[in-house]
Amino acid sequence: MTLIEKTKKRLIRKKLVNRGDVLVVGVSGGADSVTLLYLLQALQHELGIQIHVAHFNHQLRRGANKDQVFVESLAKKFGLPFHTKSWKNPKSVEDLARKERFKFLTETAQKVNADAIVLAHHKDDLAETILMRILRGAGLQGLQGILSKKTLYGYTFIRPLLETSRFEIESFLKENNIPFRIDPTNKQPDFFRNKIRLKLLPLLEKEYSPNIKELLVNLGRNISTDYEYLDKQADAFFQNLVKNPSAKNSLQLDIKKLKKCPEAIERMVIRKAIAHLKGNTNRMALTHLDEISDLLDNRPVKSIVHLPGGIKVQKTSTSLIISK
Repeated sequence: MTLIEKTKKRLIRKKLVNRGDVLVVGVSGGADSVTLLYLLQALQHELGIQIHVAHFNHQLRRGANKDQVFVESLAKKFGLPFHTKSWKNPKSVEDLARKERFKFLTETAQKVNADAIVLAHHKDDLAETILMRILRGAGLQGLQGILSKKTLYGYTFIRPLLETSRFEIESFLKENNIPFRIDPTNKQPDFFRNKIRLKLLPLLEKEYSPNIKELLVNLGRNISTDYEYLDKQADAFFQNLVKNPSAKNSLQLDIKKLKKCPEAIERMVIRKAIAHLKGNTNRMALTHLDEISDLLDNRPVKSIVHLPGGIKVQKTSTSLIISK
C-alpha cells in the first residue's frame, strides 16, 4: 500500500475529513509538512476537499525567509491559495513562537471559513511527545500524546500522519524526488525535544528496547482509549454537579455530590470546571489538585485556594466555587 493510499484510508477510517471541507494546512517547508501537502493535494479531488496553504515565518533562524519563498512556490505549483505571516518579534523564545503560529493558523482558518486545520505530526513525534511527558510527570490526559483530531478554542485540528513514521516520510520524498527545506536547529540538542530525539531515544533503542517508539505509541493509544471513556463519564458528572453551567466567570459545584464521586472523576470534574473558565488547564499540577482535595475534606468553610492563571477556589457550606 502506498503512502497516499494509507493516508486516504486513515482519513476515511478516522473520519478526519468530509467531502466539501475547507482545510488550512500548516506547511513549514520541512520534510513532514511537505509530505503532508503532497499527500493531501493528491487526494483533494477524490476526497472533495479544498486546501489552503498556511506558512508562519517565525524569523528565529537564518534561512527563514527562504523557507517562506519555498512554501509559496510549492503552493503556486499546485495552484493552491497561500497565506503567510511574518513574526515581528524574532528575539522571543520558541514557546511564544508556537503560540504566535497557533494564532496565525486559527486566524487564517477563520478568514477562509475552514472546517479544520491540518498539521504534519507523525508517529515519531507521537513517541517523542509521550516520552517527554513521562519525564515531566504527566497524568492520563497528557500521556495520550498527540490526538488525530482535537477541538481547541472552537477550531478542529487534524493530524493524518500519526500512523506514519519518519522513515516512511523520508522514503516517500526520496522515491518521488521531492525537495524540502532542512531546519538546522533540529540537530541542536539545546531543546528538550531534540535531546529526546537525538540522545535518549537512540540510547533506549540500543540498550533497552529496539522497538521503544512503537511501545510508546501503543501506550499513548491505549491511554487515549481509556481516557476517552473516563472523560465521557466525567462530562456526565460535571453536568449533574454544576449549579450554574451557563456562567462564564464563576462555577458552583455541589460539594455533597462531588464528594460521592470516585477520586479520578472528582479530579476530572474540577479540571473541567477550570478549563471551562480559563480555556485550558495549563500549569495545573497534581499538587494543585491535592490542595483542592484537602480544601474539600479538611479545611473550614470560606477557605480559599489560589491556582495558576488567576483561578480561585472557595469552599462554602454547600458549594465549591471556582472563579477567575
